[in-house]
Amino acid sequence: MSLETLIQEFGLPGIVAGTVAEGGTVAFMGGVVAHRGLLPLGWVVLAAALGAALVDNLMFLIGRHAGQRAFVQRQLRRGPVQALRDRLERYPVPAIIGFRFVYGMKSIGAILIGTTRTGWLRFAVLDAVGVLAWALTMVGLGYGAGTAIAAVFGRLKLHWHLAIAVAVFLVAVAVLGMIVYRRRKQAGEQQ
Repeated sequence: MSLETLIQEFGLPGIVAGTVAEGGTVAFMGGVVAHRGLLPLGWVVLAAALGAALVDNLMFLIGRHAGQRAFVQRQLRRGPVQALRDRLERYPVPAIIGFRFVYGMKSIGAILIGTTRTGWLRFAVLDAVGVLAWALTMVGLGYGAGTAIAAVFGRLKLHWHLAIAVAVFLVAVAVLGMIVYRRRKQAGEQQ
């Protein structure tokens, strides 16, 4: 079975399931696939947003119902989570909309919000805004990467196109991770 057939067979449900399991990588790859015309761009964005919203709401409910357990409390005491907690207290709406854009906060952020007094309906509405913005960003980056790859290499077989896109994505994540690590290290040294 070719990669094109696999994508066409599983299509948008595959994007939803993949986004639940992996998140950003699948949304990015969905953008590359949309660039190739195998799936409609708008539907890929909605499928990625749906998968992200499912995960966020599940994590919120875990925070709501298991937030007092020792394991969860240990995770919530980590430094970056404390920074999100402070933002939630001062700026709850932007913090709820934007937590998934903070490196390393996607799942733990929703759990943290579940431990607050924020109601589920308010969380779900604000999270819907956040996941749509996130899906537009990630799928858009994938679409842009697909365009750039086609401009540089021409029309490649899909597996090569995706392999180059994954390499670009991994390099970008590694660079972002190094930047975040250095900033946290510098902030720790200044305290």
